[in-house]
Formats: sequence, C-alpha cells, structure tokens
Amino acid sequence: MNQIDENLHLPRYVQVYSVLKDWIHQGAYAPGGQLPSEPQLCDLFGVSRITIRAAVEMLEKQGLVERKQGKGTFVASDVDESPSRGDFSELVRRLRQLDARSTLKDVDIATVAADEATARDLDLPVGAPVVQASFVRMRDKEPIGYTTLAISGALGIDLTPADLAEGPAASLLQSKGFEILGAHQLIGATLADARLANILRTTVGAPLVHVRLQVLDLASRPIELLSAHYRTESYVHHVFLAAGPARPAEGRGKRK
Repeated sequence: MNQIDENLHLPRYVQVYSVLKDWIHQGAYAPGGQLPSEPQLCDLFGVSRITIRAAVEMLEKQGLVERKQGKGTFVASDVDESPSRGDFSELVRRLRQLDARSTLKDVDIATVAADEATARDLDLPVGAPVVQASFVRMRDKEPIGYTTLAISGALGIDLTPADLAEGPAASLLQSKGFEILGAHQLIGATLADARLANILRTTVGAPLVHVRLQVLDLASRPIELLSAHYRTESYVHHVFLAAGPARPAEGRGKRK
C-alpha cells in the first residue's frame, strides 16, 4: 500500500515522516515498540532506502524514535501515550456551538463491511457490518470540515441525515439512548491530500486539523469512531488549564 501522494508539493521523505509520526501518536506503535525494517518500509511506501532513512532521521531528531545498532528502530520509551483527562459533556457542548453556526452538505450513509483499520478500532471482526456516514460541514457557504464516522452494525442503529443534523456526531449514540462511558480524543496536524483538498476547497498539501474520536460504552468497548478534518482557520481548541495549589517558597513559613 503506497502512502505517498505524487500530487503533494512536498519531498517524499517529509511525507513518510508525517505518516510515521501520525502512526506513533495514534498508538499504532507503542512506546518501546519496534518500527518495521527499512525494506518493509520501502515496500510499504514505495520509496528508496535513502528516503526512509531521511524520514527516520527526522523522527529521531524530534525524540520520537531511537535507532539501535543491529536491532532496528524503536519508538522512544518516553513518548507520552497516556491521555489527559477531560469532560465528555464539555466536548459535546463545544461541538453544539460549532453545529449551531454551520450546516451539513453531501451527507452519505451506508452499511458496509468493516475494513481492517475500522475493525481494529471498533474491536470487530474484519468484514463485520458497520454503519458508515460522511458529510461536509459548511459555514457561510464555505466548507470548513469533512467528517466520517463508523458505528458497529451490531447496535442496530437506523441512522438518518436528520440524526446527523440534530446534534454533534460525538453524542449521536447518547441521543439514541445508549449510555456512554466517555471517549478517546486525538487532535493533530496533517496535510490535505488531493481528495480532501477538493472537498474542502483548499490546496493539496495545505495544513489541516485532524480530530479523531473513539466513543466507548459503559463496558469500555469502542462502539463509534469519528474522524474529522478541518481547515486550520476554522478550528480553535480552547482549554483552560488550572494551576495546582500554590506552595510556599522554600525557607518561608508562617510567622509566629
């Protein structure tokens, strides 16, 4: 499977670096885990060893991987994989604010067989039925985001365009009566390929914000997967970081 887009005005090694970095941050390779060998990466990306080495060198300079002589390349053990804590209801509230200022276009809903990636993320067998939907989010007649979501077919959800228009896709199952434990949310940067550039009316290689959400039921089972790409000028993520209680400076104490 060739991950390189020849239409991108970026060097091949930068594209390889970007994909590998995304895989590391998304947990495809855990801290301490070994990356595929150089020949395997060459086959995967359809590029030369020189290109792979340049990409891995960029990862190494960022402290994301470590090369061990005679053993291979490993994800750095200190890459932080533990998620920060957040409030699912607060996420839904912010998404409702976004929904109120936008509309949906080109809504598509179908029941399909889960591919390998979807099956892994929803903990399903490959080929299991999933309800898949996609849509373009519009504001002032301009596309600001493109969203795809997948829901386990075993839940028996009858999904309609009205369901998607009524509220955030993240809270879709809650609106259908399912109890939700929470969700894993990943936010990162990526580049627009030819397809996304066409959908979002931007240029190939333009920076995009990628939001990925995995919704869990009360038994911690993944039941919904959401992936959204936003134009950078349309997405702002605001978090208030509370400081811990102040500690007295060393040498200071209460006056008697």
